[in-house]
Amino acid sequence: MRRAPLALCLVALACSRSDPEARARVLGREDRPHEPAPAAFDPEHPEAALALDADEAARRLGAFDWTAAAEWTVAAPGDEARQVHVTEHHQLRQSATGEFEVRAEIDPGLGPGSSGGKQVIWTGGTTYARALPAPFRERPTDRGRDARRFRDDSFRLAGTVAALVGPALRLEPAGEARLLGRAARRYRLSLAPPAPGAKPPATPPPPPGTPAPDPDTARRLGFLQGRVPVAADGELLADAETGVPLRVRLSGAFEVPNAPGVKARIELLAEVKALGAAVGAVTAPAGALPDERKPAGPSTALEAAGLKKRGEEPARPGEPADEGE
Repeated sequence: MRRAPLALCLVALACSRSDPEARARVLGREDRPHEPAPAAFDPEHPEAALALDADEAARRLGAFDWTAAAEWTVAAPGDEARQVHVTEHHQLRQSATGEFEVRAEIDPGLGPGSSGGKQVIWTGGTTYARALPAPFRERPTDRGRDARRFRDDSFRLAGTVAALVGPALRLEPAGEARLLGRAARRYRLSLAPPAPGAKPPATPPPPPGTPAPDPDTARRLGFLQGRVPVAADGELLADAETGVPLRVRLSGAFEVPNAPGVKARIELLAEVKALGAAVGAVTAPAGALPDERKPAGPSTALEAAGLKKRGEEPARPGEPADEGE
């Protein structure tokens, strides 16, 4: 458990990406054309608020600005005891018409130069994306699908953390509040006491024929499949009319039975910062570069010789052309 094993927290950052069901939940609406609209907010089941995607939140609440910050800490005992501290910050501007701009930055706690991030804009039927601090590029073949997935990975961060705690997370009514001029229902988040004689869930065996994971992946899977929540505390403010989460504060701690002494902790704060007319317009980035992800090669030489127009691609037998916007 030197450096990589302590990156258990990193797998928590990406757990929705490694879980096929979670990935399916964050796909854009165009990927789920026959899915029924979510039911109206039920105050008796506030956990549903954490499952809303940004499109549904905007349909209910209108345009909004949203931010989130999370701190993950994983510590291990022993002669080479070490602690890894990961921080992430998210910003989302979501319009009522479906356009959005989202930015996510992660500092993995490995020293100067290790931080990274990504910014994505979906507007005018086109995706623009960049790895920070590189310039924006157009992504004409995306059609918003991956852009929405990236956005909802950010917007559903509180739901991802709640899913790590699992059914042990208890939400109890705690009165009323007001935020940004709107009435809200307050819920206290806590960890339900374990049932008498309860045992940690058994790690399911891998499907037959699955190759053995590398040691780092095995430790990450061990955390995801065998984690045991030992503490949870926080608060949810859900819009009283729509059920959209206006503010979520959640802290949690986990242990891993198959890694004695390893402790993971998360501190999260996510909140809506502005609504309606106070939210700026989502616009295309100035000076965005064209989509040029293919490496230079024969195609570039042909262009330089005037034998091929820039951007022109020869048709390949049996291969369909890209879909239009």
